[in-house]
Amino acid sequence: MRWRHSVIWRFAALVFLMQIACVLLALWAVHQFTGRAVDHASREIAIGLRDDIAATYAAAGLAAAGATVRNRIAADPSGSAVILLLAPDGHRIAGNLDRWPADVGTAGAWRPVTFHPDGRAGKAQAIGIVGTRFPDGTRLLTGHVIERDIRFDHYLEAALLGAILLALPLAAGAAWVSAAIIQRRLRAVIDTAAAVGTGAMERRIALTDSGDMFDALGSEINAMLDRITGLVGELRLVTDGLAHDLRSPLTRLRAVLERALAQSKDDGAIGALERALDEGDILLRMLDAALLISRAEAGIGRDSFAPVDVAALLYDFQDMYGAVADDRNIIISVEAEPALSIRSHREIFGQVLSNLIDNALKYGGDRIHLSAYRQDGQIVIEVSDNGPGIAEERRVEALRRFARLDASRHITGAGLGLSLAAAVARLHGGDLVLSDAEPGLRVTITVPAEGTARD
Repeated sequence: MRWRHSVIWRFAALVFLMQIACVLLALWAVHQFTGRAVDHASREIAIGLRDDIAATYAAAGLAAAGATVRNRIAADPSGSAVILLLAPDGHRIAGNLDRWPADVGTAGAWRPVTFHPDGRAGKAQAIGIVGTRFPDGTRLLTGHVIERDIRFDHYLEAALLGAILLALPLAAGAAWVSAAIIQRRLRAVIDTAAAVGTGAMERRIALTDSGDMFDALGSEINAMLDRITGLVGELRLVTDGLAHDLRSPLTRLRAVLERALAQSKDDGAIGALERALDEGDILLRMLDAALLISRAEAGIGRDSFAPVDVAALLYDFQDMYGAVADDRNIIISVEAEPALSIRSHREIFGQVLSNLIDNALKYGGDRIHLSAYRQDGQIVIEVSDNGPGIAEERRVEALRRFARLDASRHITGAGLGLSLAAAVARLHGGDLVLSDAEPGLRVTITVPAEGTARD
């Protein structure tokens, strides 16, 4: 289950267990303290009776001690006092017990016992008593009935059990609230990061002015986003300026070469000028692709996205490249589900497809297949060929800028086609994967369908 792998909910479980442990410890301490206090009070009563009667016995003798026993019993309206005075020969002098309990010694230690005080049949009572032997063999038993104390202890245990049962949902609720607060604060960070990742560079984390660590984290992230936004703006200015500054002289150079070509009569010069024009065109395409990659990786261009019909786009490219493919005896086929729409810049995405088809025409075999379908809320676009493909260990290298695999160096190109496709896929919140078409290369671009967003 997901909660088992969630740090937040593991933290909530830890909070719950710690709260329950604290409650159990506190209730156990209350139970122990109360029980000991009750036992101490009962012990003091028994010892007080013993000391009083023993003092009378020491001062006035056995008869006076017996009179004191009878007076104490008569003066106890609750009948909870338990006293028994036995002569050295074992006969009873005074008291409200008919016999000495068999399991009670005379060492002077207090202990609770269950006994019939008057010796009659019926429910036995719990008694806390102290047995004492005087030097002449006289024995004295003092104490009082502790049934009420035991009932109180039972009531206390029931109350503590109820407190535990009440503490369980309260602790669970407190743990859930703690986890929900943390999750809400972290969700704000995650949502902001996701929005910025899809191009909403103006998004920032809302601060609560509480001064806690979440606010500190949010403040630092907001400062980082401000810096990134500034850098992206600077990049936009640099790339736009670079495009203008470089394209203008290159375009003028191309115009000069074209005029020279038109005026030249020398076959050797004509060939050289044509090659120079071709190299100039390659340089312009490299510049366009490099600038487009930089802008795509910076998230520039999302503000001009509009719905694009993927199937129509693929069929347009089939028509556009049909004549070139026929000249090379290459078949371009299209298989696309209807009503597939993505939000994109048609020219940017078209440039990607154009580069992929160019690559397939250059490096593929005699078949190029374009396909598009919907899968799990995403639009999957594939360009595959039946050529030699790219070895699995070289595919990461093939996605790098200006990557030129050794086997293809004799073919003109900028080495930016796959890199551009990957950058544009990321611009759309998607990804690009190279795989084996068995035989050939399959380039798969996965982007969110219109109206959906990738988490």
